[in-house]
Amino acid sequence: MVRRRRWARAARVTSIVLLVLVLGGAAAFGIDRGIVYGRHLWARLHRPSPPAPTTTTLYSAPTTTLPAAACTDAGLDAYLYNWRITSGTLYEVVAVTNTSATPCALAGYPTLVALGQTGADLPSPNHQQASLGGGAGATAAPVLVGPRQLAWFEFSYPVACSTVLVPSASEAVVPGDCFEGATLGISVSTGAGALEVDQPVRFTYGIQGFAVGPFGAGNPPASPPVS
Repeated sequence: MVRRRRWARAARVTSIVLLVLVLGGAAAFGIDRGIVYGRHLWARLHRPSPPAPTTTTLYSAPTTTLPAAACTDAGLDAYLYNWRITSGTLYEVVAVTNTSATPCALAGYPTLVALGQTGADLPSPNHQQASLGGGAGATAAPVLVGPRQLAWFEFSYPVACSTVLVPSASEAVVPGDCFEGATLGISVSTGAGALEVDQPVRFTYGIQGFAVGPFGAGNPPASPPVS
């Protein structure tokens, strides 16, 4: 909560500057590329610095068995670390911090859900894809994360949209349709509210939903590996 309040204050200070830069980018490169430019600036302004390393290694390489209790959503924090667009698909890397006082293990794949402007869940199918992040060491095997240490994962979704839909149970969807969300919810366990990860400027995603990769240990890669 403290981190979120601090980000909220920073957002108010930088919002006017970001708007001017987005408009400048839109004028120079076109509306779509201006929005992409704005997303890049937002991520740079709002990405926290990774926790300082300690003299003792508090996470280990992936193992074949759980080395500690499974991480819970209540003991984690998450934020957008970096992203890029390739061939109409947006790839994002999310950093996950263990905020508890004890090591915990992340295994398998996180669950993603898109939240709309009112906070309600939007249709958001998840498709597990082992190759996402694999080039940078992500694996479906358990990853141990020490207190205040990082893990990460990569996910992707299509952003080439012909129509942005208003969600409705009776609404027909076709390829090229997209939903527009406000926030991405991330969960690694059940029985707790999802971690909310702000998405910059405009968060539209194809009706196919999200391809989600497994977890990687340590600091996230500087750029999404894209697999």
